Parts: sequence; structure tokens; C-alpha cells
Amino acid sequence: MSVSLRSVQIPDFGMPLEQPRIPADVYEARCAAAYAKAGCDWLAVYADREHMANIAFLAGFEPRFEEAVFLAGASGRRILVVGNECYGYAPLAGRPMSRWCSANR
Repeated sequence: MSVSLRSVQIPDFGMPLEQPRIPADVYEARCAAAYAKAGCDWLAVYADREHMANIAFLAGFEPRFEEAVFLAGASGRRILVVGNECYGYAPLAGRPMSRWCSANR
């Protein structure tokens, strides 16, 4: 097998006209599946800026400045616990929460 290096042109995909959004029911389906698979009363998911993929996948929330905890409980209870610096950002999560709160409020 031979290998050769050559230049290639990057295709122009254009700019999207609007930002793609994941519907809230997709996040809820992911939460329900994770909660059922965990087989416990509460599922707790921790995140910080560098390790936020699990919360982003389940809740559509990415902590920008400090740690956060996402809790999934029975009957669709979903709680997002954030620090003061993320408090104003929490309502923008991709799925509605039963409750969101700041650890310092």
C-alpha cells in the first residue's frame, strides 16, 4: 500500500440560516432512559467547564464558569443545581427543569 500527501479543497457548506435546536422532548427521553437504566431513586450527574458532556447530553446545559449538578428523579422530577455565576444562564437549558437553583441563594 502506498501513501501520498496532497492538498485538498475544503467544501463550502455555507452558513446556516438559523441555529439548530434539539427539542426538549429529546432531552427528556434521554433523561428517562438514563434514569431507568440507573435503577435508583435519584440520578446525579456532575459537571464543570472541562467535563460537561453528560449534563449537556441530558439537560442541554453547559456550565460556563463553575460546577453544576443535574438531578433526575421519579415522576419526571429534574433539578439543576448551579453556582451564582451560572444562575442567570440556567433557565436557558435545553429542557425545562422541575426546578433550578443556585447553591448560594
